[in-house]
Amino acid sequence: MQSIMKKILKLIKIVLVIFTFLFTIIFFIFLTNIFKTPSLDRNWAEDSKILPEIEIQDNILKIKNIRDWRYDTEKILSKNYYEDEFDLNKIEKTYLLFNPFGKWDGVGHSFFLFEFSDGKELSVSIEARREEDEKFNSIKGVFNKYELWYAFGSSADFVTRRAVHYEDHELNMYPLLISKEAGRALLLDLSIEAQKLQTTPRFYNTMTSNCTNLLADSANRVKKGSVPFHYSRLFTGYADDYMYKLGFIPNDLSFEEINKKYRIDFLVKEIDLKLQSYTKEEFWENLKSRFP
Repeated sequence: MQSIMKKILKLIKIVLVIFTFLFTIIFFIFLTNIFKTPSLDRNWAEDSKILPEIEIQDNILKIKNIRDWRYDTEKILSKNYYEDEFDLNKIEKTYLLFNPFGKWDGVGHSFFLFEFSDGKELSVSIEARREEDEKFNSIKGVFNKYELWYAFGSSADFVTRRAVHYEDHELNMYPLLISKEAGRALLLDLSIEAQKLQTTPRFYNTMTSNCTNLLADSANRVKKGSVPFHYSRLFTGYADDYMYKLGFIPNDLSFEEINKKYRIDFLVKEIDLKLQSYTKEEFWENLKSRFP
């Protein structure tokens, strides 16, 4: 009987320690939110210095400052931007790009790529907007260290940035099994949120406003309850596994086989090496023509 009581007391102590730890984190986040104010006016890191400017007219999406940088493994080769118009009714396919990184499986970055019937494509990534002297740190991100921004760019930029510039990172490009209408609504929702940030800044938060859970929020605004709450909202490295279980990415094979089938970092490095200097159109055509 005494041994059972000791085990119960030990379990209670463990639960109290965990509760105290979580309460402390939540308390500090609460204090941080009270005493810090997000800003549009800081000395931003160069990759997030220029925000996209978005105008929505019926089904036409007009975007200025779409990023189209080029990279190698050591440095940034060029820093170009362009503007374009996108007909939302011409969205053909939507892809989930998934980039696990770090030494732990629970860390990863997700973004969307939209393919249009007129040959255009557009990538959208939700990221921490850092200042010039800052490096991203997930712990600091819990305490509103960074602002939030929605980055719009070419696949030649976003895909090679993850597969070439961050050369030791895996990159998967999963086709999302959603309708064209759902893809249209998803891009529209992301554009509206990005448009708000042009005048009303918000904080990025590792726990509550990160790359994965804000994408899930957009999906749930498009169709309520489509992405139920899951631990991958916090542990973002499990996002593709959860999408597989929900049936949003192909699941006709085992997850390991699907992961291997849609892994593109080796392919992207090969295309980058072969072309060396390329337009965004040339890169996309090469990637699309060799995609499963």
